[in-house]
Amino acid sequence: MTRRDDDLLSPYERHALTRRELLRVAAGTAAGMSVLGLAACGGDEGEPQQEAGGAPRRGGILQIAISDTGGPKENLDPAVQTNVNDGIYTDLLYDALTVADENFEVHPVLAESWEPNADVTEWTFKLRQGVTWHDGKPLTSRDAAYSISRQLDEKLGSGIYDRLSQSLDKEGIQTPDDATLVLRLKRPDSLIPLTLSARQARLVQDGTKDFSKGIGTGAFTLKSFSPARSWELQRNERYWDEGFPYLDGVRGVVITEQSTKVQSVVSGESHVSDNIDFSAAATVKGNPNVQLLEFKNATYLLVAMDSTKPPFDDERVRMALKIAVDRDQVIQTAYQGYGEPTSDVPVPSTDPFFPDEVGIREQDIDQAKQLLADAGYPDGIDVELITSQAYGAMVDLAVAYQQVVEPAGIRVKIRQWPADTFWDQVWLVKPMYTSYYTRRHPNEALSITYTTSAPWNESKLKSKELDDLVARGLATTDEEEQRQAYEDALTIVANEAGTAIPAFINRLHVAKKSVRDVQLGHQTSVMVKRAYLQS
Repeated sequence: MTRRDDDLLSPYERHALTRRELLRVAAGTAAGMSVLGLAACGGDEGEPQQEAGGAPRRGGILQIAISDTGGPKENLDPAVQTNVNDGIYTDLLYDALTVADENFEVHPVLAESWEPNADVTEWTFKLRQGVTWHDGKPLTSRDAAYSISRQLDEKLGSGIYDRLSQSLDKEGIQTPDDATLVLRLKRPDSLIPLTLSARQARLVQDGTKDFSKGIGTGAFTLKSFSPARSWELQRNERYWDEGFPYLDGVRGVVITEQSTKVQSVVSGESHVSDNIDFSAAATVKGNPNVQLLEFKNATYLLVAMDSTKPPFDDERVRMALKIAVDRDQVIQTAYQGYGEPTSDVPVPSTDPFFPDEVGIREQDIDQAKQLLADAGYPDGIDVELITSQAYGAMVDLAVAYQQVVEPAGIRVKIRQWPADTFWDQVWLVKPMYTSYYTRRHPNEALSITYTTSAPWNESKLKSKELDDLVARGLATTDEEEQRQAYEDALTIVANEAGTAIPAFINRLHVAKKSVRDVQLGHQTSVMVKRAYLQS
């Protein structure tokens, strides 16, 4: 398996849904209110940028420079995409039933409405009418049923397999008519519409096994594809969201070296980048030809420790490696101040589910030394931390971590790994390494990375109590009960898991000043369905 792991409200969709309203979206939502994203560049926040004539300019090919790639194994199957590169092109080729905004509220895309039964064990989705695939065939509920059933095939390796398979069997997927999809669940699940907004859950045509043509319902069609090197898409003239896209095409080029990627935007042919190193921010800010795009609390970087391998199989060692961290210092040195501290949990401190019991941990050198001594390391400990330029700031995190834990007698040897093989040969394989995830709803984050059968359980944590808490949070629609379940689960993660998470960080991108209405999101980092190029 290669690497991961996320779409926000457009300026035209600033209405908000409460958590209760998440459970039911009324039918009749306008077709033009479906593509979601945060307008992140140009002009006043929330307002699309236009030329003097009033309307956004049509035409042109936008080029995206990308570092995070899954290597030569990358393909066009949305169910198995895992990194920034495949997240961008599958977002343009395919659509999902739903999409989640920055607050994890759910909005329509190919599903116009959805509604549960009284105990949230059955969900009924009504599909948008008049949607066609790139080859001209009409979208039907059979396509949705096939797409979801693929997620339930463990051998396929979808990132949402574990999350979805605990709630749904293939036999529970029903299609009473071409416009209706019914999901009859194995357990109560109040967050099914959110799960179906995941990037892996984008719909594919019924029966598709060969994805080389990239046939979806998305805003662009496939022109060329070279895994981990480049790809090019062209406008879908039959796109259901009338008036979009503006661009004639989108091209992605893989540039794994961070400074070269930034220069490809600053002075080269690229128009926008995926995330950039924080050290490049000052240079970008001072350049009149480009703009810095910032998405707050978008991502967390971490130091992963495999708790099944020594010395990380001792919980005292794991805790020492977490409480020895000076979180504010890491934010300043690794992230140039673009972040907020958190306490070894996959949610920021501003999240309503953040565990107040844990709070923001202060660095405790004396306690870290004592824990190491109790674990049999009275003279400190030597560890090897593998990192890579595969994702911006991972190397910076490794260096900052090495510096801040050294006073506790934790001697960190840093080893850099080539970006093109890091996610295959290091991630989920080596005992200690840097990694990253985009921000998710706590249920999704816990289900993907911390429950016993989570596909990306980097620390190999096994806790029945945590598993039960996640299931309890899923089964209830009571907000307070749900909050308490997830807070308790996150407390277990903070205290037991082999993941040191110092902070949530803002994600930075660089774009030419001519680029308008690029959108930044949790799951798909760069979205350009509504983007255009100013003359």
